[in-house]
Amino acid sequence: MPHLTRRAWLAVGFAIAGLAALSVTIAGAQTDDTPRGTDPLSADELTAAGDLAQGSNPGEAAGLGDDDVVLLVERHEEAKADEDEGLRRADVYVYSYDDDVLTWTVVDAATGQVDQSQVVPDTQLPLIQEEEDRALEIALDDPEFAQLLATRYRQATGRDLADPATDLDIQPIVFRSDANPRAAAAGAGDCGEHRCAQLMIQSTDDLLVNLLPVIDLSSGQVLTETGFFS
Repeated sequence: MPHLTRRAWLAVGFAIAGLAALSVTIAGAQTDDTPRGTDPLSADELTAAGDLAQGSNPGEAAGLGDDDVVLLVERHEEAKADEDEGLRRADVYVYSYDDDVLTWTVVDAATGQVDQSQVVPDTQLPLIQEEEDRALEIALDDPEFAQLLATRYRQATGRDLADPATDLDIQPIVFRSDANPRAAAAGAGDCGEHRCAQLMIQSTDDLLVNLLPVIDLSSGQVLTETGFFS
């Protein structure tokens, strides 16, 4: 083993100390997951922003009412000057079922402050899971519609409908009356002003069921191409 001079030993020591300091810095950077600046909003920030959003009723206390549903929370697009200040704000869209109004709120996720809130007219955002589940529940709990569904399923598959949960693949999508004049004429004319869903139905073995019901989520009623079921 070669003999090292005192100066060489000092150089080795400094190098080891430098590497140790570097490893501490890297470890700290790896474990520091606090979102900052233009980082995407964290799950906690998105949740907090949703909790701070406001519905359409100005008389309500801060937060959401019983008939309010958060449809979307996303990062607010800031102007360049506000980006430089490191603002961490969210756009929150809340649908109020008591008066069928969509409200857009800008929430500062860092301070908990509501910076802006206004009604968004003539806009229907995609359904959330809660609304999809409710649309299916309204449809399948309606006896007259359930009978029609069983008939159309038998026509499509040659089998009896035993259990909708296992026999059917149902995809709800948001529905507006101006997208389908025929459905609107059959009783779905309020869809667009009301929150509505249309159900795309097929068997689990990919056979199309010839039925396109429209569910009025605001009134809790089922509509079809052939009539209206209360």
